[in-house]
Amino acid sequence: MRGENKMNVKEKLIFFSEHGFSMSYLARRMGIDPSTLTKWIKEQKGITHKNENKIEETLRQLAEELYNISR
Repeated sequence: MRGENKMNVKEKLIFFSEHGFSMSYLARRMGIDPSTLTKWIKEQKGITHKNENKIEETLRQLAEELYNISR
């Protein structure tokens, strides 16, 4: 289905980090401590729905910014 997103927020975060966006940068954009993201990725800590929403929104904004640069 068009527009269906198959990646969950953790997979998206890992994708961005593997493509040049440091956890520190992503965390600053989200207003989250970088250790929170790192611990979540390493499954050492859970993440709140509030922070999950911040991650999702920030990654969406970054994707949109990258898309706009390429136009």
